Amino acid sequence: MPRRKLENRTIEVILLEANKHLGEKYESVRVKPIYARNVLLPKNIAVLATADMVNKYAQKIEAATKERKVRAEGFQGLLSSIQKDGGISFTGKVNKEGTLYAKIDESDITKLIKETYKADVEEHFFKLKKKIVAIGNYSVPFMYKELKGDIAIKVIAENPEVIEKKFKVKLVEEVEEGTEESKEETKEEKKAE
Repeated sequence: MPRRKLENRTIEVILLEANKHLGEKYESVRVKPIYARNVLLPKNIAVLATADMVNKYAQKIEAATKERKVRAEGFQGLLSSIQKDGGISFTGKVNKEGTLYAKIDESDITKLIKETYKADVEEHFFKLKKKIVAIGNYSVPFMYKELKGDIAIKVIAENPEVIEKKFKVKLVEEVEEGTEESKEETKEEKKAE
């Protein structure tokens, strides 16, 4: 008798605790049997989704499903209000190249949204590929279950005088590469300063 392929084998469990990698409380998810047997079941994080357990937790599962729907609608409203405001903005100290001294990650975004909009968001809802390290405009994906959206983030220099000097030098260099007349104008501007 041939054995079943193990790669396609999963079992269904009901989560008794929220887990950022698997799902929310009283959500039914599919996991590998060894993970359920060695981690989820012994630590009482989940129970097997047998007919008895589904009936036992039916009311809690239904209430949790309604709660997730309400939460998703709240997050939809949050996304629309953030977009209406033009996104969120961070200020930070930068060096001459426009690179931030302190990188911005999911925890910083979560903290700012909690302070500004009084919303209960979690870090794993934001899917940054890498931390934000320079000034500019960014788009950060937001994902909660089926709800997907982008949040516009603007990073502004706290000490713009450092960057302005650099850009003035760049502009002068670009002009010097131009015509003879523009070179004379830039020399006059330098003398005037």
